[in-house]
Amino acid sequence: MMRRDFLLGSATAGVAAVSATQRISAQEQTAGMPRLTPPEKPAELNLCLQWGAIPGTEMKEKLDFLEANGFAAVELPSGPWLFDNVEAMKKAMAGRRLFIATACGPSDFSYVEAEKRDAEVAKFLPQLEVLGALKSVGLILCPARSKPGLPFPELRDDFVNNTGKKLAEHAAKQGTSIVLEPLQRAETKFLRQVADGAAMARDIGPGCTVMGDFWHMSKEETSFMGAFLSAGKLLSHVHIASLKNRKVPGVDGPADNYVDGFKGLKLLGYRGAVSLEGGFPKEMDKTQLILNMVKLLREQWAMA
Repeated sequence: MMRRDFLLGSATAGVAAVSATQRISAQEQTAGMPRLTPPEKPAELNLCLQWGAIPGTEMKEKLDFLEANGFAAVELPSGPWLFDNVEAMKKAMAGRRLFIATACGPSDFSYVEAEKRDAEVAKFLPQLEVLGALKSVGLILCPARSKPGLPFPELRDDFVNNTGKKLAEHAAKQGTSIVLEPLQRAETKFLRQVADGAAMARDIGPGCTVMGDFWHMSKEETSFMGAFLSAGKLLSHVHIASLKNRKVPGVDGPADNYVDGFKGLKLLGYRGAVSLEGGFPKEMDKTQLILNMVKLLREQWAMA
């Protein structure tokens, strides 16, 4: 199967297609716990690396490494890098089996001053246009970090109906999405669980999705599987790291167990990226650590 298949169509159709095989009838929604029907297409483990984690220096070298070692996607930096490399990336990706998952960078929409929130929106609008041109799944955003300036109810209302809404509508026009990332309480107390992010995405509407991060979920969720299922068809991206020290999966030994989460992804028919967001022990070979991670995650995916 071509890895770009799920990216075709509009933002709503294309991004939702990452996990659109989960269908819940209105009757089931009102009868208590929703029931999942079997996915029309089986889930895929589409492994992904963030740009800085890929061995090599040149663009072609990095993309060749991904294809040669069983990866399906790449996650890009946001900001100036995107604008400087969009045309080169288009050419480098042509004819490859890879897809561009997301771009990730710092964001904060919690300023008290409306003009600062508007400036944050303006900063990301052109980036969404670039990501649309690259057929990316979306732009990862965190509505607030540290201590938000706005009170929580006001911040949520403003993001859902103003800042986030504007970004999502613009993203949908470009054929991409904004991807809400729940963090952990040490980073923010505003958005910490996948279900909360999914609720915000539903309220915002087309052009907004949510992601899950195994590292953050290990601090905030009681079940990896439950967290993913709470997102349903809105889940468009996943981050993964070792579960003790946030390094490459595998370096924390038996603690690095993702089977429960992979079961949830399989139940959803998830076909988006599972992207490494973690560091590397300095005393160990980076390339070998990545290959060890690939082996471990594929073994655990088979177990799920």
